[in-house]
Amino acid sequence: MVKYDPTRRMSLAFMVSVALAAGGMTAGADILEEGTLRLARVLPDDPLFPCIAQSEFVLAGLSLYDPLERLGPLGAPESLLRGWGEDDGGGYVATTYRYDGLDVTVVRDDVDVIAATGSRWATAGGLRPGLTRSETLPILGRDPDPEYLNDGVYSFPACPEWRDGALTWHDSLYFEFGFGAEDRLAFIRLVADRP
Repeated sequence: MVKYDPTRRMSLAFMVSVALAAGGMTAGADILEEGTLRLARVLPDDPLFPCIAQSEFVLAGLSLYDPLERLGPLGAPESLLRGWGEDDGGGYVATTYRYDGLDVTVVRDDVDVIAATGSRWATAGGLRPGLTRSETLPILGRDPDPEYLNDGVYSFPACPEWRDGALTWHDSLYFEFGFGAEDRLAFIRLVADRP
């Protein structure tokens, strides 16, 4: 059996950073910052794509890939669910820690999914379950494109951002949400897309 080596996986974000550093392209990426749901392009000639600001990828003080120990301030979970799966790293156990309106799934001792259904859990921009569609639009900054709606779930990647002259981009992070009864925000889910 061949062991998965994460150092051999090259993301688009890494390739763009290398090309920029080597002078292979200019740092002309655009990011339109008019809300949580932004339009961005990584390369100057690329079409704009919708993405979610990186600052929104925090719920309950947790971020994706945080170590298991970060769940401590949430206290004891109400319950635990266990599941199994397989990815490029082999088989794994996924443990979901259930709190009041918040589920946190941990894989290989790192936070893999954070899902909020309770109104007390909000993003930095103020998105939280229970808001009406009309209340979410000023926070999002634009109506979500139905092209990114699948089975009632909108899914957008994290936006690339320039910090101190360097591109920071986790192109394997996804921000998902959906509207339910009375056209209210039913959930917010942060998902790490593992290979």
